[in-house]
Amino acid sequence: MTEKEVSYEFNTNLSSIESLIMGSYYNVINYEQVKKWLKDHIAYNKQLRRTSNLLYSENGIYTNVVDYMVSLPTLDRVVYSLNRNHSRFKKNKDIYLLALRKMKDKLIARDILHKLAINGTSFYYFETTETEQYPKYMNDTEIDGISEINTEFNCSAIPLPIDYCRIVGRKNSSYVVAFDMSYFDQFRSNGLSLKLKRFPREIRDHYRAYKKDLNKKWAILDNNKTICNKIKAGIEEKWGRPIGLSAFIDMMYDEYFVDTKRNILDEINSTIVYQTFPEGESKGTSSLTQKQQKQQHDNIRNALFSRGSRKGLNFFSVAAGTKLDKIQTNVDFLKVKGEDELIKRIATNLGFASSALNGQDGNHSSQQTNLEMISAEIFSWLEQIQEEFNKVINANLIKDPKVYVEIYYLPITHVNRKTMVANMKDLYTQGKGSLSAWIASTGWNPDAYLALMDYEIEEGFDEKYIPHATSFTMSGKTPGRPEDDTSENENTIKSKTYGSNNNPNKI
Repeated sequence: MTEKEVSYEFNTNLSSIESLIMGSYYNVINYEQVKKWLKDHIAYNKQLRRTSNLLYSENGIYTNVVDYMVSLPTLDRVVYSLNRNHSRFKKNKDIYLLALRKMKDKLIARDILHKLAINGTSFYYFETTETEQYPKYMNDTEIDGISEINTEFNCSAIPLPIDYCRIVGRKNSSYVVAFDMSYFDQFRSNGLSLKLKRFPREIRDHYRAYKKDLNKKWAILDNNKTICNKIKAGIEEKWGRPIGLSAFIDMMYDEYFVDTKRNILDEINSTIVYQTFPEGESKGTSSLTQKQQKQQHDNIRNALFSRGSRKGLNFFSVAAGTKLDKIQTNVDFLKVKGEDELIKRIATNLGFASSALNGQDGNHSSQQTNLEMISAEIFSWLEQIQEEFNKVINANLIKDPKVYVEIYYLPITHVNRKTMVANMKDLYTQGKGSLSAWIASTGWNPDAYLALMDYEIEEGFDEKYIPHATSFTMSGKTPGRPEDDTSENENTIKSKTYGSNNNPNKI
């Protein structure tokens, strides 16, 4: 074999350093970036919100915690006024209730809770003006936009794109919102007209002004029409914090940890076989010619590839001195136990006891205490939400400051319902408790329950279906079971004669 026939082959496939360090899931967002962002959540709020949304989609613990917090409160509510004796109270209350039904307040409230949990901040616009009907036909661009159309009684809360909104101040402790008009520039090539129609008139007017003067990029929206909330931040801060902020690092490490184990399993299931050609007279050369090397390489490769695809006997010959071997995968890392500890750390950083999520370990008392603390945090968010609802509905629909109507979400959750039922029952039976609150604590909508009671009264259920005579249903001078005057039992006769059953006893 001549020097020209000597063949050397080198194959490699190295992933990016970022992938090797953080795994393929974090090719875009890596550990060092997140550590930098966490040091200044205001400056890097957009990046942190993006990370939060990514982790919500990928990390099961984060997904469950957010979803549980959103669904935990029952959102049973009461509408009232401090000036409820005023003649206009009933009218104003009816308007408020109608507005809540039209805007589907429970749906909006849960959507706000969801956005607050993931983004830390939420922006909505309360729209009450007339909007146009949906067209009969739409193109692909138009169909992608989700919007709301009302005709009879226009009342809806329109979510605003968070990346184009800013908190710029406060008015009566309510956050003043500015909207970036450049948001609509991305739709200039297609769908701008329809997109603008789906937004309130105030924003459309601001966009027209922006097109004439690009310096009017940020428009201050009417505070009486915006619903803005934020959590885990001071009142003076521009942005809130996602609930998972302190757990981001552990969630990323957990994904990296699990991905590493999966990659090892993939390597075990993907065998790499290599051959060493017989050595020639000179060091580093083969005794086979280049043609012989290629032929032997193809024979072995074809035999290996066909081994799992067909049955039967595969045969090939190799030159003397040829060695076949496979690359072994180190599986020691599979023995490392760290998932449970990571799950506990992530859950704790999110404010949830891990036992409350998986039902393992812990005890009922500690889980109950944990859920009570979480409920307290959720209801602090609901306090903001109900204040914003009160502001926009009174300012835009009721317009009667003397009879200011308010909404109050009852502190009832799907966890404390049994306790609340007992509390409401005691208040009702032993004092001057509310029937509506008692009904709401059981899970019934009070309006639906009372409507059912009215229907039964109208249909005469009490007269048609007389309850059985028991100590619970009888009243007057004959409580308990009916008296039996025909009894000949000796003890019964003595009791009646001497009044033994009376209180106090005559004997």
